[in-house]
Amino acid sequence: MKKYLLNQKIDFFISPTAPFHFDGTFHKPSHFPNNLKLEDWEPGTYWQSLRVEKKLYGLKIENAEIAAKQKIKVSLYSNKEFAKDEIEKLKDEIIWRFELHVDLKAFNNLVKKDKRFSPIFKKWIGMRDTSEYTLYELLIIAIVLQNATVRRSQQMLDSLLAHFGRKIEFDGKEFWAIWLPEELENVSEQELRDMKIGYRAKFIKRLSHEFAEGKIDEYALRRLEQETVKKELVKLYGVGPETARILLFEVYHHYDVFDHIAPWQQTIYSRLFYNKQLVPVDKIRDDIKKQYGNYSMLAVHYIWEDIFWRRKYEKIDWLEKEIRL
Repeated sequence: MKKYLLNQKIDFFISPTAPFHFDGTFHKPSHFPNNLKLEDWEPGTYWQSLRVEKKLYGLKIENAEIAAKQKIKVSLYSNKEFAKDEIEKLKDEIIWRFELHVDLKAFNNLVKKDKRFSPIFKKWIGMRDTSEYTLYELLIIAIVLQNATVRRSQQMLDSLLAHFGRKIEFDGKEFWAIWLPEELENVSEQELRDMKIGYRAKFIKRLSHEFAEGKIDEYALRRLEQETVKKELVKLYGVGPETARILLFEVYHHYDVFDHIAPWQQTIYSRLFYNKQLVPVDKIRDDIKKQYGNYSMLAVHYIWEDIFWRRKYEKIDWLEKEIRL
């Protein structure tokens, strides 16, 4: 596998809207880790391979305090010199994906009234819902997560990356990037099955073709109403209402899409919100929507990520039983 060295670098600063929680925004412990890294994090610093349209970059973001104001330092790496208009486009893309200019005042005021979970909301105040990947990349990750343990999902994604991905180096680190959809046009479904991914080969092949053909414009969807976006997403092969709901939150930053609860989520929500083994999904959904309204999914995101942050540093017996490793 050829490794691409990204040795052209530019730096600039972005001032996120206050308040801002750096580590809560750039590291999500609930996301499954893979051995062939797409991203990396340590307190105060974040790296990832960044695909914008068809071009691949290295991204490094550092927490920085300048003149008593919170800023983040962004370093971008490429294998070619940066054009001026390219820099502005990349800056806008990073601001969008990590919600760096979002106004969360109404949300912060709402959750202050939550006596039970206010310590969690206060601890993570300024944390954003992030979308580090393109729509296509996130769908690939979602496909390998279907009906599989974490370990099995890791194996499948690593196998696909090793055969079709791209290996890059920047800032003294090595990362992998998911392939472009058109790069699978001449790859047969059987070749994908040989990667030991089973029925998922059909989904990946068909989705890759649809993206290569330009069936959906993920950037145009950012400007449309929620229901219109959902209708466009479910046109993609294998994308049902639940996957569309997840994409509406994780890619398009709609905070109110708490409409469906999967069985494995039900057990964790039951513990988190009721301290019970199992609570009916209708009750969980209705209680959350009544309490948090248009910010239902964002509020759940805060509480969800908090328990997985705790898991990084302490063993939580009941949670380990629910996570399929």
